[in-house]
Amino acid sequence: MLESRDDALHTRVQELEDRVAHLTGLLGTLLQGEDRFQAALNTVYQARTSGYVAVYFVGGRTARMRLLTGPQSPPTTSVGYGDTYVGGVVRAGEFWMAATHRPGIKAGFECVFTPLF
Repeated sequence: MLESRDDALHTRVQELEDRVAHLTGLLGTLLQGEDRFQAALNTVYQARTSGYVAVYFVGGRTARMRLLTGPQSPPTTSVGYGDTYVGGVVRAGEFWMAATHRPGIKAGFECVFTPLF
């Protein structure tokens, strides 16, 4: 009887270790996001992971920039506004866009998305 209890306990410990390994793998997948990338202006993106969006002036034509976020595409919630620098956090799953005051304008800004791990 003692052997069967030991075998049952060993089997249960093995099941729990397998579960931990599976969950650890899932967590690693969730934490792996996307790499930093340069984004186009006036283009809608959906964040796979939470991240920071930086929009900055590099020279040329100026513009009034807005950082828009939200659950819908295109996003409508303004989380930043400026004419030289705009930055803000975007949550995983949210849509976001660095928008000029006039769509189609060729402005002297660059935009970078950096994932937050």
